[in-house]
Amino acid sequence: MKAMIDTGANRTFISIKVLPTFYNKSFIHRKQKNATLADGHTSIPVLGTSNLRIVMGDMLTFIKAYVVKELCADCILGMDFINKYKLIINTEEKIVSLYNNYKRTTLKFDINSNENKYPARLINNIRIPPKQTRSIPVSIELLSADVIFCPSFKLQQRTSLLTLNSSLKVHDYTSKVSLYNPTDYSCSLPKGLILGTTTIPTLSFKKNSTIDYELVNTNITNLIRHITSLDRHEKIKSIFYQHSKLFDTSKSTIATNVKPHSIKTLDHPPPTSKPYYTTPNKQEEMYKIVQELLYFGLIRPSYSPYAASALLVPKHDGNWRMVVDYKKLNHITIKDSHPLPKMERAIQTLGGGYKFFSKLDMKSGFWQIPIEEEDRHKTALLHLKAFMNGTF
Repeated sequence: MKAMIDTGANRTFISIKVLPTFYNKSFIHRKQKNATLADGHTSIPVLGTSNLRIVMGDMLTFIKAYVVKELCADCILGMDFINKYKLIINTEEKIVSLYNNYKRTTLKFDINSNENKYPARLINNIRIPPKQTRSIPVSIELLSADVIFCPSFKLQQRTSLLTLNSSLKVHDYTSKVSLYNPTDYSCSLPKGLILGTTTIPTLSFKKNSTIDYELVNTNITNLIRHITSLDRHEKIKSIFYQHSKLFDTSKSTIATNVKPHSIKTLDHPPPTSKPYYTTPNKQEEMYKIVQELLYFGLIRPSYSPYAASALLVPKHDGNWRMVVDYKKLNHITIKDSHPLPKMERAIQTLGGGYKFFSKLDMKSGFWQIPIEEEDRHKTALLHLKAFMNGTF
């Protein structure tokens, strides 16, 4: 069964078409009533209610749903379900998380499954005169929706009629499609003919937004392990999961909400350096680091007249850290005469009454501060296999 999470629905609904699959129509009947859709006008008859058991990941959930004749999905999970299980939707990262029995489960959106297609059929026999356009009524198996119409390829092959991809409004299972007859003779089509298919448009997601969810879960768990209050523990965890991308430390990112750093230089020829000599093993490690930075968009190929040499220094964990010798660039940089504020003075301005202070450390601070576009060529780095400049 495919379920759609709908924040615009107050209650949960399920189509009677899928109910017999596992309930054998054993839902609880009640007197006839109508539910009003989000447009405020269209009403849909409710046939009864059913107590659903829905497995989401490793979590078993329970909700009472209204049973209706037709839906755009097998089941619509409304605000009653969202509030009951403290559901969090992260559209950027394509995840949804639920909370029950002091446990939060995270699931990925199923965005690779085939979208539901609904045929648009002629309601009546039609005849379109030569050189004329007609708005033709069609039936679509949706009560009310905004859909995308795609013309039938077979129809275009067998007739001379023209129609285009378009957006349609479906109301009470009907809509209208425009057809143009470019010929010098009339064209007739029979009742029930499929003019094309319609689909309900879905959310689009950002490219390259894959996340190491196992690492995210580990980092969040470690950060809030010390919180003993279950209520506070869950509230903070919910906030963290809304911004799960921030806790994926497997890759470097560039800050987008800070003022870019500018590099003001004296009137001086661009300084250059020769690449440092390194062993073949270090050259290979340098190449891997450069390729990783290039992949994540932190550097890019450069044709700059500036050139600073890059080299490797060992880290405490045995890996290598790439550093760039910018001494020559620093020598011609106009110094900032305004000193950074002292932490003690900043705390004093807050006044008394504060007992706790927090700081947030950037994972890779040097790479994460953006540089003004006009100054990025000054950061060009050089090693034996490549010539790059930073975007950080």
